[in-house]
Amino acid sequence: MLEDYWTALESEALKNVTTYEEAAAVAISILTRMNETEKRTVQVCGPMSTGGLGSLALNMERFERAVSRAQFQGEVLVFNQMPFQTAIIRISNFKEGDPYDMGILEIFYRLIFESGLLHGVLFLDDWESSVGARWERETAAKLNMIIEDYPREWLW
Repeated sequence: MLEDYWTALESEALKNVTTYEEAAAVAISILTRMNETEKRTVQVCGPMSTGGLGSLALNMERFERAVSRAQFQGEVLVFNQMPFQTAIIRISNFKEGDPYDMGILEIFYRLIFESGLLHGVLFLDDWESSVGARWERETAAKLNMIIEDYPREWLW
């Protein structure tokens, strides 16, 4: 699990980050440790603040379940971006219904994807409805990352 790769310093740093770059630096530090194992490191992608079930709360609940189930399978290490959501919401000053802050993608996720520390991405079945997931799929393809559909049997 991701929590196994966190240090107390990173947990504290995430509470105090004020930019997407600072948040990405915490993520990359964690991903670096995750890459010291034999397993491939992946990220689950799908609707959070746009598309999906129509609300951030419902999408987050589903997303957390998907990450947890993928971690439980044990086939891959799952980089769980959920702990970063509080910082992202704080940095973007997110309010449901606001226009999407592309800095989340163009700074935070781009730095993570371009780090080379994620080996692949697993897409939930309704990824096309999400601004962020569409960007993640396009960016992953450009970076020649392994792109897979999230196994339905893991979620149900």
